[in-house]
Amino acid sequence: MLQLKNSSKKIDTVFIVSLFVLFAITAILLILIGARQYRFTADSMNRNYEIRTTSSYLTEKVHQSDTITGVSVVNFSIGPALALTSKQNNQAYTTYIYYYDGSLKELFVKEDTAFTPSAGQTIVQLHGFAPEVMHTGLIRITFTDTQNKDHCIYLDVNAASGKEI
Repeated sequence: MLQLKNSSKKIDTVFIVSLFVLFAITAILLILIGARQYRFTADSMNRNYEIRTTSSYLTEKVHQSDTITGVSVVNFSIGPALALTSKQNNQAYTTYIYYYDGSLKELFVKEDTAFTPSAGQTIVQLHGFAPEVMHTGLIRITFTDTQNKDHCIYLDVNAASGKEI
């Protein structure tokens, strides 16, 4: 009879330890699955942020400067850039939007002022930026996000709402 009680206690102990181990393994698996899903969601949100921010920013900047001579594409030694011209107090200013050192940058300067590309303010991290004039009134801007995916937006310039400077 004494042996039966000891055997029963051993089985109870083994069962409880096995149940605890199973619980611990399940908890660890749930944590790993949750961490993987969180990482996927965070990466997706960052990628979407880059795309939305870049598209909205470029669209808004071009539409703000949508005048007869306000928007153009220029070529620098670092590559193509958007040049957005405006007048303030009878002085012409140009806002350059360009790609430099892994970032989309913006620089606001007096017209015909020399500048270095590093002087621009970083807008968003990218792997590429290429504006080009498709034909009169249409600019295509292609940019590459940090996941090396290309995105393209078309912007109508000198629209009916555009005004002369």
